[in-house]
Amino acid sequence: MPDSANKLILNSAECRLEANAGELILLTGDVGSGKSLWLKRLAQLVELPKGLTFNMADSAPVVRMLFDRWPSSWLGQTVEEELMFGLKDSCSASQLEQTLLQWGLMDVALTAEPQALNRLQSVRLSLAAMDLAKPALVLLDNPSAALSEEMALNLSKDIASWLKNSNTIVVVATNRRQDWQTVLTQTWNVKSPMQLPECVKY
Repeated sequence: MPDSANKLILNSAECRLEANAGELILLTGDVGSGKSLWLKRLAQLVELPKGLTFNMADSAPVVRMLFDRWPSSWLGQTVEEELMFGLKDSCSASQLEQTLLQWGLMDVALTAEPQALNRLQSVRLSLAAMDLAKPALVLLDNPSAALSEEMALNLSKDIASWLKNSNTIVVVATNRRQDWQTVLTQTWNVKSPMQLPECVKY
């Protein structure tokens, strides 16, 4: 079970948003409303608007973000290097291959060049690398963009399955809510780049 001590909290004078380990938060809103900007704020790449505060209960959380960028930018020259980049502890080839298998990349060799992967494989490789890093917070910007409905639904289910046994909070910014309907825990609706998203109740 996920460790409930891992918690994400966003506060304003009017309201509070809270997410716990093992939750998948969907960040929705109109095109241009600021969804990607809010992901960057959660990654602490951009400052919060005045009067808002952000806190992670983990004293030194690992944060990983998948940017909405195609073709993807890679840090490693091979799939193995990409999986290992930034890890504190080394992994054996068998551990890396098992992680690729878990993320549906059984046909991708560790020696393959990441640049040769298609969009779905690229997203799954990024998720496999995040899995190995064991982050407290994962931020995904439009990961199902340009994927077929079947591919997107399978991806969302694999992410939800990963969360069941991890200490991770995942926030997904998307314009395709239908891809995540069956696995989301909360929906935060962005109405303005300068206001805290609203928690949508169903």
